[in-house]
Order: sequence, then structure tokens, then C-alpha cells
Amino acid sequence: MAKCPVCNSRKGKRKCQLVEGMICSLCCGQTRNKETCEGCIFYKETVPKKKYNEIPLYSPRHMETSFQLQDYSNAIEGSLCAFDNETGNQIKDEVAIRILELLLDKYYFKEEIIEFSDKIIEQGFNQVKEVIETDLSDIPEEEVVKILAVIRFVAKRRARGGRDYFSIIHSYVGERVGKGMRILPKGLFSNSQ
Repeated sequence: MAKCPVCNSRKGKRKCQLVEGMICSLCCGQTRNKETCEGCIFYKETVPKKKYNEIPLYSPRHMETSFQLQDYSNAIEGSLCAFDNETGNQIKDEVAIRILELLLDKYYFKEEIIEFSDKIIEQGFNQVKEVIETDLSDIPEEEVVKILAVIRFVAKRRARGGRDYFSIIHSYVGERVGKGMRILPKGLFSNSQ
């Protein structure tokens, strides 16, 4: 095999439409751009990753000391519990985290169109969004974002690949059954408003 004509040090293994002959994968990656490489099998459009960890959020401590913020987060987490119950308590924590991230896409990143990887996530997103639009309609969107971000932070911290986060919110938050109303485990009832 001939050497890469760009760096002249590694073996060229990829056919390139910009240079004659084969180039190495490193040079291919470093010189790749949309104008000249579109249509090439090695070209992929890069989508910037969203930095969910950099979204402004309430601290867990702040949430613990504010009954009002707890009511708001209970509405969101209670709707996640209700959705989990409706789907037979089978969904994993990663689904809840993805739903929260898509809600952050809508409310923080201001995405007009949300793309869903599957129907379960779409259904959960719509259910939680509806609760936000009804139960939390009177609070500023910036506050909704901070609440969603802290819930996501806690869910990520609790998740271990199974249903650890769901286990916690089912035990301590319960299923939302109406605005300000949740059913706690063992039939206990909570009315936060």
C-alpha cells in the first residue's frame, strides 16, 4: 500500500475524492468537511452534543428546603410514576432520563421539533409535558427548566442500569392522579395543594 499523500507517513487505506490515491483515516478525519466530502461513505454530519450538565438547576439541598419546589417536582415525578404504572412498571431509568432530556430540549434549548427514538419515550414525554402545562402553568419557564434539570441530575445519580430511580420515586413521590394529588405506596394519599 502506498503512503498517504496528505501526511506522507501512514498507509493510505481510504479512497478520497479530494486527492489522488488513498489517504489514511487520520487525514481523512482532519480534512473532512461538508462542501467537499458530502456523499462520501466516511462523511457524517456532526451534531453538537447538548450539555445537559451545564443547564442551570436548583441544588438538591435547595429543593429539600422548599415545599413549593417539592410540589412542582412531585408533579413531574408523579407523572413519571403514573406513566410507569400505565406501562406495567417495566420501563428502565434510562427512559425517564431521556424523557427529562427531551423536555429540556423543548424548554431550555427551545427546540420546536422533538424527535423520538421510540413510541414509549414519545408517550412519556407527552404525558409529562401535559402535566407541566397544566400543573405548572403559573410558574416561569426558567423555573421549570431548573426543576427538570435537578430531577434529571438526581435520576442520573440514582440510576444503576435498572429501575433504581423509579423505585425511589414510587416510594417517596407516588403516582400523580390529578392536579396536586398523588397516591403513595400502600394506598396512602397525598394532597399537596
